[in-house]
Amino acid sequence: MTRIAHIILPNASEYERKSQRIDQAALAGSHEVVVVPVAEAGRSGAKVAHVYASEELPAAAFLRFPLPYVASADLRRSRWQLRRPVEPRFVVSPLAPDGHPRFRSLPEAVEERYFEAAAVREEPPSGDVRTVASFARPSTRIFVEQTVARIERFRSDVRWQLFSHVPSPEDLAGVDLWVDPAVRNDDFDGCTAEALVLGLPAVTSRTPVNVQRLEQGRTGTLVPPGDPNEMTHAILATLFKREVAETKRSAARQTVSKFRARLRLRRLTELYAALNS
Repeated sequence: MTRIAHIILPNASEYERKSQRIDQAALAGSHEVVVVPVAEAGRSGAKVAHVYASEELPAAAFLRFPLPYVASADLRRSRWQLRRPVEPRFVVSPLAPDGHPRFRSLPEAVEERYFEAAAVREEPPSGDVRTVASFARPSTRIFVEQTVARIERFRSDVRWQLFSHVPSPEDLAGVDLWVDPAVRNDDFDGCTAEALVLGLPAVTSRTPVNVQRLEQGRTGTLVPPGDPNEMTHAILATLFKREVAETKRSAARQTVSKFRARLRLRRLTELYAALNS
């Protein structure tokens, strides 16, 4: 059994925080995971570390880092650094570039409770009002406002619900359509994978991670980022043209197993073993 230090930096996104929860639960059967601040990694008794962060790692925190580690972000570079920080052995991402030895692909996973809820989920009744939902974050606020204004020009029976927290399966029970209005390529926080697992139709911005999640558009509808007119058209078509949603939902049901934690766990254990070698 290997002791692994999990370090969650303050800049970690919701995507990274959910990944840490999934990793800790999946590793529990064969490894020991301790969650520690970066300054306490050397006293944790761990053999390797996993750093969960977004954007860049602060170089100062890793000047004398005592453990081999993987991270979801690379170090901040500066030509004025007098001392060289310890680099992550591997930088992991669902969108890792090809051909770079330090960058490795690590699949996205969804917590098991969403799969459990999907097995017993009932379709919400088609009421007078259809509910569109998305995960709120500051970067998408204006895009959502613009899209809502356009929808209201055509329909008075569509309600847009913004979740300020990652929605649970229970939160999504009455939702008719999931939307990820991401405007940045590095925004992984759309909760699209969770919606797909629960069987919701999805309309998302065409960011690289959503192209991957939606199988190039086979399992959901992709629209140009920041285009409220295209987003409005896609939302209304999915809500009110049953055949549009059903074709993609059927395809999604055949592919959501790619979000099982065991696939990510297999890649993780390979990386941790490589750190020890």
